[in-house]
Amino acid sequence: MLEQLQETRKKLMEGFAGLSDQQLNQAPDSGGWSIAQVLHHLQQIESYFISLVKKALDEPGQKAEERDMSKVTDLTEKRKSPIEPSAEFKSREELVSRLNHSRGKVIALLNETDPGTLLEKSILHPAFGKLSLKQTLEFIGSHELRHIGQIEEIKQYLRG
Repeated sequence: MLEQLQETRKKLMEGFAGLSDQQLNQAPDSGGWSIAQVLHHLQQIESYFISLVKKALDEPGQKAEERDMSKVTDLTEKRKSPIEPSAEFKSREELVSRLNHSRGKVIALLNETDPGTLLEKSILHPAFGKLSLKQTLEFIGSHELRHIGQIEEIKQYLRG
């Protein structure tokens, strides 16, 4: 799982390489988020779910059935995010730092947690219901893949 998360993160970072801070913060005229807002959202979601997983690890567990998470990456499936990113200007340096910090927490958690425990405990996901901690961590990567697609769409707009 860690390898897959790292590969997805590498793809994300490559997806906005070469863009200026101005380009990162430019939202499409038609509405929607800027790339900076997408990146901030990804960091916020990752931090949110890591806090839920850590809390669940400290409590008595409840097993969850595995769910089909294939729709997470489908950009035609629109969902209202429970965590909206700030429209405040953010530099590349700040965004990368935030992303690295939250990913560091994921890596630390995976390194210090028995993989079996991730299957034996669960959280209540706002969109998918009860998920095992393993699927919750997999969701982080799938959610990131979804937004990599969104970043590609925003880049097409920026190219005009």
